[in-house]
Amino acid sequence: MPILPDWINFSFPTKVHFEADCGFKMGSFIKNVGTRAVILSTQTELENMDEFSIIKTSLEKHIDGVILYDNIEKEPTLKELDTAAYFARISNANCIIGYGSYESLNAAKLVSVLANSDSFAEEVFISKRGPKLKKPIPTVLIPTHPIMGLECSPIATIYTDEDRTVRYFTHENLFPELVIADAKIGAFMTSADVAKVGVGILAAAVDSILSKYSNELTNSSSLRAIELIYKNLVPAIRDPKNLQYRNSIFGASILVGMSHSSSSLGLCYALSLAASNLTNLDIFQAMSILLPHVMEYNLTSSAGKYVLIAKALDEDITNISVIEAAIKAVEGIRKIYIELRIPQRLSEYEVRKIDLPGIASLASSFSFLDCLPRELPKNEIETILVAAF
Repeated sequence: MPILPDWINFSFPTKVHFEADCGFKMGSFIKNVGTRAVILSTQTELENMDEFSIIKTSLEKHIDGVILYDNIEKEPTLKELDTAAYFARISNANCIIGYGSYESLNAAKLVSVLANSDSFAEEVFISKRGPKLKKPIPTVLIPTHPIMGLECSPIATIYTDEDRTVRYFTHENLFPELVIADAKIGAFMTSADVAKVGVGILAAAVDSILSKYSNELTNSSSLRAIELIYKNLVPAIRDPKNLQYRNSIFGASILVGMSHSSSSLGLCYALSLAASNLTNLDIFQAMSILLPHVMEYNLTSSAGKYVLIAKALDEDITNISVIEAAIKAVEGIRKIYIELRIPQRLSEYEVRKIDLPGIASLASSFSFLDCLPRELPKNEIETILVAAF
């Protein structure tokens, strides 16, 4: 499911500022994007208020106006997106700032599109029957922790009002104008948070590499992201006060976003999106559990790519066959899981076996599966989930 026309092999228009402890300078960056800003964050993701206050003070010094909009509790409804867009319009905002994690940054992307549209969220994002989208209000995204590259890619998730079923929306207008990655903002993350976020980045990188639309440019970004996670994830957990390690994890997430913006996410993300919607798993937990099982499923069809992954994980693949080297890639991932004691079964998170058919059905509706290296029937999706159970 490439977001851009398939003749474009790589495109990444987003500007990135990547620096630990730069909150006090953010206003001087953002003034180049807009002069009247609405900061959008969900109530559950408005974290690290000390750093947030520093950022807001910097903004107030450099731009004409800044307002915090935090009326959304967690996953926004379509009506809440419409209300936030209306607020941005009446505030005369010329910049939307997303501050937070997965849901906050998703919402900021969507609101930036709606605020310059004459249509409602349901028309634009669900039924897709509204008029041609206008250029959105420029968006600045400030992740409180990395979100698998989604902080800088043109992908967002939406929830239907009727049954809260997850849908996704992709459009090149969702590329943010600027992403500011500051590891100090994520200093509040626990060891468990760092582990699941880091492995989620690994999963997104593997998804991007396995896409049939991947190429040398996208793969180079994803493979470098895997190297960064491999070298820095465990040290980041053992030495939480050292921002250098966490900074590398933020960087890995940006690299993955650069990659899957052009190549696309795939099976692991589709399954995880469905699982997090229908169970109590969050998207990062689902990605971390499902990654080894997805890799095992695709091993024979993408053995050559697995060799590259094994090298990025510093596995010794000298004097062995391609298939043996591919197996080393899966083993390399599992070594990380064992060292960090990351659960590898859905049942460890109280997912019920009765949930699996529903997860498979919802996952099969996502166009991410069009990017897989081989066709995937629905019954095989269930087989992967059963193996992960």
